[in-house]
Amino acid sequence: MQPLLSIRDLSLEFNTFDGTYQAIDRVSLELNPGEALGLVGETGCGKSVLTRAAFGLVPSPPARITSGSVLFQGREILGLSPREQRAMRGRDVALIFQDPMTFINPVFKVGTQLVDAIRAQQLGKVTRKAARDIALNMLDKVQLPNPVRQFESYPHQLSGGMRQRVLIAMALTAEPKLLIADEPTTALDVTIQAQILDLIERLVQDMGISLIMISHDLGVVSQVCSRVAVMYAGQIVEDAPVAQIFDSPAHPYTKGLLAAVPHPFRPEDRLDGIPGSLPNLYNPHTGCRFAERCPLAINRCVEARVAQTFVGPQHMVACTACEGAQIDA
Repeated sequence: MQPLLSIRDLSLEFNTFDGTYQAIDRVSLELNPGEALGLVGETGCGKSVLTRAAFGLVPSPPARITSGSVLFQGREILGLSPREQRAMRGRDVALIFQDPMTFINPVFKVGTQLVDAIRAQQLGKVTRKAARDIALNMLDKVQLPNPVRQFESYPHQLSGGMRQRVLIAMALTAEPKLLIADEPTTALDVTIQAQILDLIERLVQDMGISLIMISHDLGVVSQVCSRVAVMYAGQIVEDAPVAQIFDSPAHPYTKGLLAAVPHPFRPEDRLDGIPGSLPNLYNPHTGCRFAERCPLAINRCVEARVAQTFVGPQHMVACTACEGAQIDA
């Protein structure tokens, strides 16, 4: 099976007043058609930058891709013109962002923005009336109460959960092949968060599209995704099915993340923190970027990069402490 998305050895840096910030370091990642992948890691590890850079959404300058390739349906997309990238986004690849109020224009009605988005996705080949029908149908699919009324409302007249449903509807009207959900429930309360996650999971399955769910919440990922890729400081350190990540994590960073999750049946247990802080990405060392905080680190962890190695069925990890680890030349 040909992967829907294949990211190979992608590296990205930002030119800043303080120097060159090496945000993404030779990341490789694949996503198959119909697969739901969770991309997890602490704030600032590069989750959002990775997906946005892959689809031309990081301004250049200051960003600059220094190596790698991104194949979408077997086609190299890093070299596409801005016009070709815009044609791909929305129709083939859709994004849901974490703060709906930031990405919905407050001065236009919800319906106006949906209709304009649909006509842009269809390159103006549908009439406004047809686009209105498509929008109302999608608002009904995302379970927005009284779609006709909300269609005529302004964003400030909707609650946070309703605005997020509007963004989901806007993203899915073109029936894309890939949906990227970037922390779509962060600004919502727990009850609405559960509803939105259930909605995304159902729509993705019903429409047969692939999903990348970006989150720092392991509970969110376990609910929606079948596979998890763990990022740390711009590197993928572990990639495995959800069950293997939770039952038998291999990388010390993944183990640290899981140890920091509170257990509902053991509230008296003390949570374990990960000592230290993120490395300086203006001048990172060659090897594993977690080495300075890792209790298992040895000299070669800092000196040489570790290749991702299979430690089980569909379970890859980049760690010298794991049996069979390979050192990159």
